Amino acid sequence: MTFRSCCIAIAAGILSFALAATPALGQQSRTVSGLVVNFGIMSAEAALKADGHRDAHPSRFPPGSQHLLVTLDDAGTGKRIGGAEVAIEVTDPKGRVEKKPLLHTQAGGLPDYSELFEFGWSGEYKVRVIITPRPGASPIEAEFTVTHKI
Repeated sequence: MTFRSCCIAIAAGILSFALAATPALGQQSRTVSGLVVNFGIMSAEAALKADGHRDAHPSRFPPGSQHLLVTLDDAGTGKRIGGAEVAIEVTDPKGRVEKKPLLHTQAGGLPDYSELFEFGWSGEYKVRVIITPRPGASPIEAEFTVTHKI
């Protein structure tokens, strides 16, 4: 591994950790049906500087775009889960609903799920995360609230 690729991997790992562990970046966590669902949000501009996310998302996006990231861990073992199907439904303060499947992404070699959503208004956003842990399994849901300011 070259020095440059090592530095990039470290930076990506720090971003992934920050998204999953720092409340200042809009992180929340819920444990549902044996899964720890970590939800993080930050500006698209900041998030797309990390390897594993920069290449997965478009380089141009609408103003007010936010990067929503979900990591899943087994509540018993703490092991990261990377093979699930995850979707997010965002309801904005005016009642508009946008739903998207999340991309399978990674940062620092750890699997995560992410997508860009427009947050065009100040106010409270409801975020519903819908997880299908494996094909044929019943979906699991976790809900989060984001207070966004423009």
